Amino acid sequence: MATARRLRLRSILIAALFGPLPAIAGPLSKPAGSDQGAAVGDQAARADLLSVLGDVSALATKTRLNADYVPGILSVLDGDELVALGVRTVWEALELVPGVQIDRNRNGALRVAIRGFQHSNGNVKLLLNSVAMNNAFAGYSNILYIPIEQVERIEVIRGPGSAVHGEFAFAGVINVLTRQNENRAYVEAGSGETYGTGAVLSAQSPDGDWRLNLNASGWSRQGTEITAGPDRLYTLGLSERSQAPGRINNAENYRLAVFALDYRKLSVLAQYSRSQGGTFFGPLDVLPEANTGADASLAEQSLIQLRHSFEPTQTLSAELRLTWSEYIGNWAVDVLPSGVAYPLGSRNIYPDGVFIEDYVRIGRQEAELDLDWHGWSGHRWQLSLSAAEARIDEAWWAFNGDAETLEPLPSVRRYSGDQNYLDEGARRSIHSIAVQDQFHLLEPLAVTAGLRYDNYSDVGENLSPRLGAVWTLSDKHLVKAQYAEAFFPPTLYQVYGNSESRVRDSFTLDPETVSTTELGYIFRHGTRVARATLYHSRVRDLIVLENNRYQNRGRVRLQGFEAEWEQRLSPAWKLTANLSYSDTLDEETGDALTGAADWLGNLSLLYRPRPDILLSGHWRAVGDRHRAADDPRRGRLPGYQDLSLTLNWFDFGTPGLTLRAGVDNLLGQQIKSPAAAYTYAEDYLRLDERIWWIQLSYEWR
Repeated sequence: MATARRLRLRSILIAALFGPLPAIAGPLSKPAGSDQGAAVGDQAARADLLSVLGDVSALATKTRLNADYVPGILSVLDGDELVALGVRTVWEALELVPGVQIDRNRNGALRVAIRGFQHSNGNVKLLLNSVAMNNAFAGYSNILYIPIEQVERIEVIRGPGSAVHGEFAFAGVINVLTRQNENRAYVEAGSGETYGTGAVLSAQSPDGDWRLNLNASGWSRQGTEITAGPDRLYTLGLSERSQAPGRINNAENYRLAVFALDYRKLSVLAQYSRSQGGTFFGPLDVLPEANTGADASLAEQSLIQLRHSFEPTQTLSAELRLTWSEYIGNWAVDVLPSGVAYPLGSRNIYPDGVFIEDYVRIGRQEAELDLDWHGWSGHRWQLSLSAAEARIDEAWWAFNGDAETLEPLPSVRRYSGDQNYLDEGARRSIHSIAVQDQFHLLEPLAVTAGLRYDNYSDVGENLSPRLGAVWTLSDKHLVKAQYAEAFFPPTLYQVYGNSESRVRDSFTLDPETVSTTELGYIFRHGTRVARATLYHSRVRDLIVLENNRYQNRGRVRLQGFEAEWEQRLSPAWKLTANLSYSDTLDEETGDALTGAADWLGNLSLLYRPRPDILLSGHWRAVGDRHRAADDPRRGRLPGYQDLSLTLNWFDFGTPGLTLRAGVDNLLGQQIKSPAAAYTYAEDYLRLDERIWWIQLSYEWR
């Protein structure tokens, strides 16, 4: 029993280190590559950032459609406009999407909430250049740190996407597409000793047989002056041992490289990303002793994909994809300061503090075959087959204490085997089949019906249906509706990191499931477009950490509305705005979801007084956020308003050179993420000062 208790304590600590884990009017569709004329037109329109575009995307159905005409709710963010608005990273751009809320946890990791449901990155499918990047270990991906200078566009599905994208496409799907067919370079600097640089290089043969694209970038930040208030030790009566109040180490850095080579119908894609971070608020909500540098956490992802497309017949096209990927995670943190006992409240005093390090390396291979058939008049059928295997190639942890007795040791000792936090060598195989039909039930009524089946060797099987309809009332008015289901399979950590998971006959953990109904209306006329969406979702079998192990519990209800408006006000002015309201309910407790904000809003203005000058301003409002029912802090965590201004000066001194400068948090507001009860009483402070930045970029042909 004592050994089991120690394993459970270790599981809690590992979970703390890893952070919270996820418990068109016109033709029906067009094949990729048939929109070259439209693409040229879009490129010309994007040269004028005040244009109101009709973006084409294949994210929702794997067939290219105008984003307003796909089933479900899809937003497309243009990279050039994001740069003009002063957006620095992908995660900052996502806050422009209705219903999307970004926070950080105690380790500084980004938490994405869509429509009020915040469950870390694992319940959102994250793709880079349309390739899945969620790792099987914890469902996490670091692509949210990509600098916007590398981004051509971001596509976001709000709501379930499992019928097309399978696992992790639970609350939404985010696809980041890097720039192609451009040549540009940039350097930038900003507050907090922030520096960044990057380049996009491209080349192609005169006959167009082959095309090469390369993206490379990196940025680093030593951190802004942020002071944490009283930490968890205060609630335990150990304030004399606490380092708080004190400055947090919010240093971070990021590296990205993308290589893409297309030769006729054969493509090779290689992607690499690495993020590192400081200790932030500490994995046990105890402020670590003063330290600097982004050396507490590391997340590294590598991927290679071979893709070959072919057309067996005039009505049948196919694409075969072979993918290899690897994820490496490493955490090395002083989790408790000197003179504090571990576990907290015990008699094991650690005179030099408590140090924990964890390492994991996960490999994955996948083969996918997509078939697209339009031989039956009025219908377009798609069949997708895939087989994948994920495995834990290496895992260990280190601790300056005895794993059995938890007594302090004079040096750090590495543990593996039976004393490991994770089952070494664990494997998971996945076999999937998905079918979809797009057809016109009536001339103005397009219907999409799909069904996906997934079988997991360790956690069972799941069906994900979808039925959507788009009704074109006129060239100005459009109505669409969708019912869809999705699932979130338990991650490898949730299955094989449980202290009791080795007893397989007594351990069961089912996927989370969600069913969502959506109704949307779109009005588009001339230089303005308006969108309104109503939604209702029910989440079942939530995966939560209770009694020192992951298990399924409870249900959640989500409902609300989202409104959007985009208009070119005059030849020199453009406005975009959105407002969303989410009503969340934990049906087991009867309270709103912890951390959810009822109201979110955005307002952006772009003003071009002359051809070489563009001024932009962006205002974001985040409403008060709910606290847990048992939280002793009265009321909600206050919301905030974030105002930013940006100057864009094109052809600055020479053609192709652009100067940009901006200031964020102009109002100097305290921007916080919610902290759990009995941890940081004043929550996680992210920013409380104005942030400035400046950038030079150069584009050439």
